[in-house]
Amino acid sequence: MNHGKILSRAWTLMWNSRALWLFGFLFALAGGGGGFRFTQGTGNTSGGTGRGPNGSPTFPRIPFSQINWNTVISIAIAVLIALLVLGVLVTIVRYLAETALMAGADEIETTGAALSVRRGFRLGWSRQAWRLFLTDLVIDLPILFGALVLLAAGALPLLLWFSRQLPLGILGTVITVGLELLVILGLLTLGLILSVVMPYLRRRVVLDKQGPLAALRQSARLVRASLVDTGLMWLLLAGIRIVWSLVMIPVVIVLFVLAGIVGGVPAGVAYLVSHTWVWAAVVGVPLFLLILIPSTAFVSGLFETYVSTSWTLTYREAISKFGDQLAPHAA
Repeated sequence: MNHGKILSRAWTLMWNSRALWLFGFLFALAGGGGGFRFTQGTGNTSGGTGRGPNGSPTFPRIPFSQINWNTVISIAIAVLIALLVLGVLVTIVRYLAETALMAGADEIETTGAALSVRRGFRLGWSRQAWRLFLTDLVIDLPILFGALVLLAAGALPLLLWFSRQLPLGILGTVITVGLELLVILGLLTLGLILSVVMPYLRRRVVLDKQGPLAALRQSARLVRASLVDTGLMWLLLAGIRIVWSLVMIPVVIVLFVLAGIVGGVPAGVAYLVSHTWVWAAVVGVPLFLLILIPSTAFVSGLFETYVSTSWTLTYREAISKFGDQLAPHAA
């Protein structure tokens, strides 16, 4: 397997196919390539607190008796429903975009024809996207449940503290620490193994239209057969991701400053007009986020498109070389 040729071809394919940029952007925007958390603190400079007789600060009491709890409950339910709908939409976009990235790159490489945005949406809006979602559930839920059970079981020796004997309590603590470390080490090992298998598994689901369990078995066999080639590609892409993360630091800083200017200037004007930080935040924060989130998602999306394309080409090469070692096709 010529890893340099694959990485070079992935760059060319990604750079020349603008339609893939859109799906990379949607994939990153939906959190597929990682995300940015933004925490906004607010302060009160309008003199909302007073001073007591001894000079200590006093805070206004909340009139709970005057609160319309029916309204509060209605708002809370509306917010929960909105979050649920948003979560469903984000999930749909994520799997549609990821499916389009894999199937689009494979189709370009197979036919040599350019990929249109419409064709990309057709590839993404498919049964394979649903199967990809089920694959994540089939793998993630048992691992999560098993991890919780093992962590809880590892904490059982702490019950020795109920004996009210210090040596037994200390012994239980030592045993618990050792068991929890073993569980964490096992989970990290499992995560490392899955990080090698999952790129092939996802392409078995999307490109070969297999179900989750069949794709898992076939992908494990394919990784075993091509362990050196696949492992080297995994290491190369991991190194590229580290370098990319370092490059992204100044890029994000620049985007953050740009977003701060775009949102900060109108916010400052709003504050001068209204003399309150509330209107400044109402005007400035949406503009700030409107610049920061799409721009960072676009840049991250380009990288995720490159990584996805690299794995698609690697998968095609692995199937070409080692596909005869797989079991008969199972849907």
